[in-house]
Amino acid sequence: MIILLTNDDGYQARGIKILEEVLHKAGHDVWVCAPSDQRSAQSHAMTLKGKVRIHRYGDRHYHCSGSPADCILYGLGGNSIPVHPDVVISGINHGYNASTDILYSGTVGAASEGALRGYPSIAVSARSAGEDDLGPFYTGAEFIRDNMEALLPICSTDVLVNINVPPRPNGKWRVGKIGQLQYLDVVEKNASQQNTNFDAAHTQIGLAYSDAPFDEVKVGGEVSLSLNTEVFPELREKMGEADFALLEEGFISVSPIKVNPVVDEESCAALEKILGEGR
Repeated sequence: MIILLTNDDGYQARGIKILEEVLHKAGHDVWVCAPSDQRSAQSHAMTLKGKVRIHRYGDRHYHCSGSPADCILYGLGGNSIPVHPDVVISGINHGYNASTDILYSGTVGAASEGALRGYPSIAVSARSAGEDDLGPFYTGAEFIRDNMEALLPICSTDVLVNINVPPRPNGKWRVGKIGQLQYLDVVEKNASQQNTNFDAAHTQIGLAYSDAPFDEVKVGGEVSLSLNTEVFPELREKMGEADFALLEEGFISVSPIKVNPVVDEESCAALEKILGEGR
């Protein structure tokens, strides 16, 4: 089987290398086109202005200067990679892409682009217990290897399969539904006040920055923001069949998800009633 691998962690990430290793040993014809560097949380972002560079760094191996979705858009759509894969697999991502994480995920974004272009597509992610813990990545790769033929018929231009592997798998898998996560990330703020200074000795005018309370920054000042993502999210509502809950119990979660946004039928009916009454 011809397999194209991509990810959002970059072509040098351990996850994609382990996935390639396992699938290659199983006899598959494995190709790689992944971002040149870390491009997490890119969702389905694409480069519409400027040029995307695809560099061949080895036999059947390419890295792309653009987003994860660009790897598929330009790699396959632009015929930069001389192959028509039987399946596109995005991963193995370092960390979960479960529940509402999929909205932000570059891993899922690349798989979505593959599906939209007519290729059966799978996204796979794993959370490890530490930097040197590679067990969940091998578990995820072996799960793909052993279940490929069963997963592919589920994939279509409208459906991709999203797989997540917990740090300590219990050896079983479940179909996971999509829950809504409450993110506990902390936004850290630093503010600087911009002041004009005059250096008489050198006859120069410049700008000096000094720390200032966030709510006292005047015109010309600036605020720098960063996200502390060390705190894991939680489900807003308890939902035992949610992928995130299953992962907490040690199950591998397998979720067929729609590529295209789905219209809410109940809201459509309500809207039609409101518009009808307003005519």
